[in-house]
Amino acid sequence: MPGPHHFGYWVPDLAAAVEEKVRTLGIGPFLVHRHVAFDTFRLADGTEITDPAFFDHTAAFAAWGPIVLELGQVHSVDDRLATAYGIGFDRIGHVSWVTDDLEAEGARLEAAGCRPIHQVRSGDVQVAWYDGGPLFPHPIELHRAGPPILGMHARLAAAARGWDGRDLMLDL
Repeated sequence: MPGPHHFGYWVPDLAAAVEEKVRTLGIGPFLVHRHVAFDTFRLADGTEITDPAFFDHTAAFAAWGPIVLELGQVHSVDDRLATAYGIGFDRIGHVSWVTDDLEAEGARLEAAGCRPIHQVRSGDVQVAWYDGGPLFPHPIELHRAGPPILGMHARLAAAARGWDGRDLMLDL
């Protein structure tokens, strides 16, 4: 059974949230992926999305002990996706884990009562989102195992080693 890879939170102001996490948790720096773009974006009903504004967000990641903390700021989102995600600032946004087989893990989640939300691909990164069903009160993000995801914590931990606390956000 896979364990958590990262926990994600939606925030209204990314820079302020990063500053607060650095100050209170002592973690950082955050590596930032601005205006995340997808090669493909397919809703659970099979609808292909080509409009980049459908889900325009910036994500910032930092090593937090053995896991990764993700803070995400939404710039624009289609109402259907905002509802499916349950975007709010007062709770966890999603939990993510890595799997070798997205289809098998997705089928396992569906059998547990979690409905698919969408699948995306960006380069070597392939992701599937599910609602939490009876398992969690928030979505689940599954990542297909591969170098970008499997090496993420090591890259973040390396950035944190010897970090002088000055540059809180570094662009990926």
